[in-house]
Amino acid sequence: MRYTWKWEWTFVSSALFWFAIGGLAGLLLPLLRAFSADSTLLRVYAGSVTTHGVLMVFGGLFQLMVGLCLLHGRVMGGRIDEWSTRLPVLLWLSTNVGLAFMAVSVFGGFAPSYVLVYPLPLVGADVALWPRWALLIALVGIALVLLAVLYLYPAAIARSLFGRLLPTRTQLRGLIPDPGSLGMSIYALVMPILGLPVFLFAAVVFLVALGLLRPETIPIATSARSFNVAFWLFAHNLMEAMGIMTLGAIYAIVPRYTRSGQLYSPRAAVVAMILYTMAAIPAFGHHLYTWVTGNPEVLQNVSRSTSWATGFIAATLTAFNVGLTVWRNGLRAHPAPLLILGGLLLYLIDGFVALELSTPAWNLRLHGTLYATAHTMTILTAVLLVFLGVTYHYYPALREYQLDLRLGYLHSGLSFVAALAMFFSLLAGGVAGLPRRAYPWLPDENAFAVPLLVFGLLFALAQGLFAWNLWRTERARATVLAPAPAAD
Repeated sequence: MRYTWKWEWTFVSSALFWFAIGGLAGLLLPLLRAFSADSTLLRVYAGSVTTHGVLMVFGGLFQLMVGLCLLHGRVMGGRIDEWSTRLPVLLWLSTNVGLAFMAVSVFGGFAPSYVLVYPLPLVGADVALWPRWALLIALVGIALVLLAVLYLYPAAIARSLFGRLLPTRTQLRGLIPDPGSLGMSIYALVMPILGLPVFLFAAVVFLVALGLLRPETIPIATSARSFNVAFWLFAHNLMEAMGIMTLGAIYAIVPRYTRSGQLYSPRAAVVAMILYTMAAIPAFGHHLYTWVTGNPEVLQNVSRSTSWATGFIAATLTAFNVGLTVWRNGLRAHPAPLLILGGLLLYLIDGFVALELSTPAWNLRLHGTLYATAHTMTILTAVLLVFLGVTYHYYPALREYQLDLRLGYLHSGLSFVAALAMFFSLLAGGVAGLPRRAYPWLPDENAFAVPLLVFGLLFALAQGLFAWNLWRTERARATVLAPAPAAD
């Protein structure tokens, strides 16, 4: 029986649904900051921050990557068996049921922050900032999403690529000429290990929230210090693992639009991705710089050095490799490479800000401002642009039809310009010292939110064009593939 990539498209379409909700919540943030200083709207603002952060990262970006990476694995000769179809079902259910639980908890009042900094969720329930039932539903949702991100997705990737959970040596050697599959494999091998501490700690915290366990019973899991070390070990390396998969996508897709169809140096790509992985793991400590009195100097030095190594390795080798590929072989016009290269350029530009924030002196000055928001949002936007490009490339394999290329060119151009403009607007606000999570701002600071709103609307317009392109194409596809009416 012919395989139709059903679940891959389900992930992509689910991602678009969550992107729409998370994007609307994101537009509400500069709208409130620009035109309202009413402190009674603080709950609305806090709920929008939580909704925007969770849905854009896990509902949208993660699911978009899942669908396209699973498709890439099978297109590159992956295996289709009973488990390769069951695991995507479990993965989709765990992700989307978890997100639905978290959405319900936000409507119930649970709204700690973009980052669920422990012990704020528990303290908020204790002091009646949000009801305990909302906290419990949120914790169940978080557990389901973590299960999907840390274990079900790596298992699905491994089964798709290798037909087993752990690859053989021969299969590992076979990844060298295929950087796209290598990036997926690194995620599958690394994240289950790095995410295990926070997964176990979260289970303990859930039992504490239910009243089944006292915090002092397992102090290492309920201590704010140890929990946040485990959290940032997971969260930082999740973003880096997504970045490594993004580099793999760049290496895999861009050469297909050149005359040779080959990357300039596949071995240099492999070296860059492996060194990037090794440097990224200990770099998580730069998120702990603000623990001025409790952060060992050796951890600061290691974090700073590996953070800079991550930036230079990923940026220099990738720019060199991809740049020479395009320079020597030209580039065929298509929205896929334009979006991918736009995402890469945005990634490289943001890298300078990442290097600043990974330096303790700069971090202590800029950590709590929009400068840090500029880095976080821009690196995620760069990953989004790359995988939107991958969507244009793989759409014919997903749906047996081609998206409108003219709308695709407009979509890619507007997306890059709007993302870059938002980046510099956030940097300007950060330099001015505007706090990234406070609401409302002082009256003379509200003007900084206006360009964020304008460029955010421009970026939303670009994604609206993409949605319109998809809708038109799906409508045409349904018309073409519709069965003929039965004869009388």
